[in-house]
Amino acid sequence: MNPKTSDQTLDGGTRAGEADGSLGQQLRRAREARGVSLRDISEQTRITMRHLEAIESSDYKHLPGGIFNRSFIKAYAKLIDFPEQRALDLYAREARERGETEEVATSPRRSHVYTGDVSRSPAMTVLLTAVVLGVLVLIVYAGLHWYRRTGDEPNANAPAANAPAGAATNAAQTQQPPAAADEAGFKIQLKAKDKGFWLLTRVDEAKDKGRILNLNKPEEFEPQNRLYLRMDKASADFLEVTVNGRPVKAPSAGAGNEIEWTITKENYRQFLP
Repeated sequence: MNPKTSDQTLDGGTRAGEADGSLGQQLRRAREARGVSLRDISEQTRITMRHLEAIESSDYKHLPGGIFNRSFIKAYAKLIDFPEQRALDLYAREARERGETEEVATSPRRSHVYTGDVSRSPAMTVLLTAVVLGVLVLIVYAGLHWYRRTGDEPNANAPAANAPAGAATNAAQTQQPPAAADEAGFKIQLKAKDKGFWLLTRVDEAKDKGRILNLNKPEEFEPQNRLYLRMDKASADFLEVTVNGRPVKAPSAGAGNEIEWTITKENYRQFLP
């Protein structure tokens, strides 16, 4: 039997812990005995590989220091079932032997932000408050004054008080909105009266559409620019056309047996009766 087996534990050291080497060596042996890689420990503890390698090398200068060192070592030991308190004790002893401080420097740093430790006298506070209130009052007064001036200005569209009645009437007439028919946009309705007939239409740049315009079934169009119509002369007498609700009359028949008619936004008024 190996005489060292009785004194050896799974943590890679002896119970006495004196002849097993540094803390880092003991942790590494315990980790290897359990088949755990540094990568596994890093992923489970979120400790970087660099810091884990520094612990196994007992190179504590490359650790953050203070409670961070103790937290890293405790987490490492716990993951590989190494006695946590023993690991912390070994770390503290090695740090003392090397003359390294165990804690992070905790001396407070002075803030570079000027906090202004100057106390104001009550008189100065009252003065500043009065100035702020005065500015606010001036702003409110200016706003009210502007509002009253804009409300008192005469309406440019209203006739003068001393103007003759006829002038007021003329002014009202000149300011009347366009006729309701013109405000309706550009709407064209085709309707067959007495009987249906064949008709061809083309809305703007769309394809020609030929069909029978049935009796009592008017069709409505809202072209962007124009509506083109084609029919035979005999059918023109049975067609009723309105533009924006106003009846228009087809142009006189030209040569041939067909009538071609283009209605646009610009020319439809010339076809008004």
